[in-house]
Amino acid sequence: MFRYFAGPMTLALFVDPADRRRTSASLYDQLREAIAADRLAPGARLPTSRELAAELAVARSTVTTVYARLRAEGFLDARTGDGTFVARHRHERRSPAAAALAPTPASGRGPSVRSRGGAVRIDLRTGRPDPTLFPLLDWRRCVVDALQAPPPGYGDAAGLPVLRAALAAWVARSRGVVADAEQIVVTAGAQQAFDLCAAAMVARHDTVAVEEPGYGPAHEVFAHRGARVVPVPVDEQGIVVEQVPRRSRLIYVTPSHQAPTGVTMSAERRRALLALARSTGAIIVEDDYDTEFRYVDRPLEPMQRLDRHGSVAYVGSFSKTLSPSLRLGFVVAPPTLAVRLREVRRLADLQPPHLTQAALAALLTSGRFDRHLRRTRKVYRARHDLVAARLAALHDEGLVARPHAANAGLHHMVDLPDGVDPEAIVARLRGRGTAVEAVVTRGVSPARRGLTIGFGLAGLADLDAGLSQLRAELRAARR
Repeated sequence: MFRYFAGPMTLALFVDPADRRRTSASLYDQLREAIAADRLAPGARLPTSRELAAELAVARSTVTTVYARLRAEGFLDARTGDGTFVARHRHERRSPAAAALAPTPASGRGPSVRSRGGAVRIDLRTGRPDPTLFPLLDWRRCVVDALQAPPPGYGDAAGLPVLRAALAAWVARSRGVVADAEQIVVTAGAQQAFDLCAAAMVARHDTVAVEEPGYGPAHEVFAHRGARVVPVPVDEQGIVVEQVPRRSRLIYVTPSHQAPTGVTMSAERRRALLALARSTGAIIVEDDYDTEFRYVDRPLEPMQRLDRHGSVAYVGSFSKTLSPSLRLGFVVAPPTLAVRLREVRRLADLQPPHLTQAALAALLTSGRFDRHLRRTRKVYRARHDLVAARLAALHDEGLVARPHAANAGLHHMVDLPDGVDPEAIVARLRGRGTAVEAVVTRGVSPARRGLTIGFGLAGLADLDAGLSQLRAELRAARR
């Protein structure tokens, strides 16, 4: 038997009188889910604890306890003499889609599949930016400006000229990439960039060398195109160049912030990899997916800038800095390859969508995007530092083997001691409502077993709680 409450808000809350032991937990879960899913909008006023307790026929102390917990977690605001309201700024918010996802073996970025362990309350998975940090007002202005004129109709398969010019200027000043607009092809995120590169450069049974551990979705694209994907181990200096097959047609790397270990490829390795590509005719796909968020040292020069022989295709994305929903990425390619990429893009879908391109061009040229990066970098840096400190403490306790020094991005990776199964840790944490991802290498030696801790979707309170749960599980595993 359930009781229904509507009151001043359009929400049904249910309490089972036969199970009084779960009344508080049930009410908390329902309100938190409604706020996270925006069924209760920011600023909405909640009923008083007395009103809600009367409607649900529960003790008032039950309601006050639930309200207090939600306030402590940043979901509610209490205003003296005015009432209780849904918080307007909640870093712990989750979209309904994000709450339905669960961890898989980690790549340091990208999507996962649905959880079998119930709702995710603390999301420490990788590659997910905080949607509450999206520059909504600036983006809205740019979209409105783009709508002052009707869409122009069919255009260039490589993208709007104004956007490609803006991208060329932006990557030059922000990352030192040397390019002009004719070398840029706009893509639907980095994933389409990998697919275009594979379609333009790789024939069936060609060898593609990839990092292991590495970014699984990119590896899957090359395999789908019929390539023979060969994993190459990664150490503290990046991909081990000596183990890259010389017959490789394409070499995929993440040198600025390796996915998932977080290491930065050394200058010596970069030069060695460029020399290998020059001698064999291979193309290096340099995936620079999240180094806009750099917290410690200055980044090394991108491989594209060091390239003097047309061996590097540089891939960038706005999935981490803005949102993966926008599907915005780009390739900076050597001139001959850029022509082939443009033709492959034309055959696939003619051209990228006009509206998002025009809005992004305005965001880049107006300086609003740089302002957005400065603001979000401060937020993510606080989270980065908290996770780094907590992982260092776990290492001091002997609970983890090695936390990697990640100077950029939205995640950390940590190796686990021998005998500790990362997938078992993931499953136990999932049962507690916390999502992390396992790293398990296959096909290379020595094997690596660890965890990635993402902080894009988790505020400081969630990070603290989730890492405390991780510590408890590691201590139990050690016993």
